Amino acid sequence: MANIQSISYVRIAEVLTDLGMITKEKARSVLDEAATYATEPMERRHDIASALECFGVAVAIHADDVDVADEHYDWLLSEAAALTGGKVTVSDYRFEKYDPDDEDCGRGRMHFTCNGEPLSFIIEQESNDYLDMGAAQQAIEELSPHDDSRDFRCVEREASELGDDIMVLATSEQRAGLRQHLGITFEPPLG
Repeated sequence: MANIQSISYVRIAEVLTDLGMITKEKARSVLDEAATYATEPMERRHDIASALECFGVAVAIHADDVDVADEHYDWLLSEAAALTGGKVTVSDYRFEKYDPDDEDCGRGRMHFTCNGEPLSFIIEQESNDYLDMGAAQQAIEELSPHDDSRDFRCVEREASELGDDIMVLATSEQRAGLRQHLGITFEPPLG
């Protein structure tokens, strides 16, 4: 990591506030909720990136069983759109299964409207219990506000790290600050 200072929720709150990603009030609110562990050092980069979700600057694409993936995409898109502060709206979500008679089928096409523009993405997950991580990442990237310098990028993971993909809404300068102060790096966009 570029910065040797211990990283905890308190440090993350300081960095996000300094980068203009959250307000001091938001930082205080999250730290109050995390009071019992707010000062505990975090060593894994993925844990540090996952904490960004608590501060309202990221959304996680769950790698574990989500039970009904075709419904979970709707929730995920709504959560990501909410991070934009109203600059992006998602509506008219629907999922067309390739095999509508097979309840467990996860393959199909997700459709939704983003700020009035219809979008669709092919879902290649065999089971409806798990998300197609790549398709979910592409869909969230499309939610980046067009009249804003922020965009969604996926946090880069080390090869040995397993778990959720973390999508962060930030400017290029803010991503540089996250790298410098928290050691978080980002994948290039898929789209």
